[in-house]
Amino acid sequence: MSQPDLTLVQVPEPSQIRSRQALERLLAAGEELLANNQFEEASVADIASQADSSVGTFYRLLGDKETLSLLLLQRFMQRLVEATASLRDAGAGCQNLAEGVRLLTDTYIDVYTGRRGVLRAVILRASRSTAFRDRVHQLNTHISETACDCLAPYMDQVLHDNPRQAVASGVQMVLGALNQHTVTGTLGGLPANALRNEIARLLLGYLRGPR
Repeated sequence: MSQPDLTLVQVPEPSQIRSRQALERLLAAGEELLANNQFEEASVADIASQADSSVGTFYRLLGDKETLSLLLLQRFMQRLVEATASLRDAGAGCQNLAEGVRLLTDTYIDVYTGRRGVLRAVILRASRSTAFRDRVHQLNTHISETACDCLAPYMDQVLHDNPRQAVASGVQMVLGALNQHTVTGTLGGLPANALRNEIARLLLGYLRGPR
């Protein structure tokens, strides 16, 4: 299965170690500002200062704030693709549908954890840009198809007239719930330490529910 093209911006990787470290600090600073809902009002000088860098280094490595913003979104989406790819091999080690479901839900919870600001930015940009929204749809389709492949050995345990459709739909419901939990910090009052069990139960209950 081919991976979706999630390229939003091209930023050459610095050849020098010091420059690569500076770029990582700038990305970390940008992500922290997104998490605190301060990215929009932050100046390039603010971001550079928070990253223990200089304005000159910022412009040399990134060019402008828009490039930094797009690069942060791109990295988050690439993390989702990488996590999804890891499911192919890991899924073979599961013994049944319940274990496969837990693998899926834990994988995406790990990616979403601590990404509140970036996820909020993804949702906001998708609401404003048709082109970006299309990229998100491609990513969601890729995730659903891979989830179906991961759970393929256990489809006979899925109580639905169309097991693949049920898995694809169920995974998107899980991602929607994680969007809610990550952005708002809550999911119907669910404590953070109960999230993993309840999300896994949500998907497993749907797949094992009445036809």
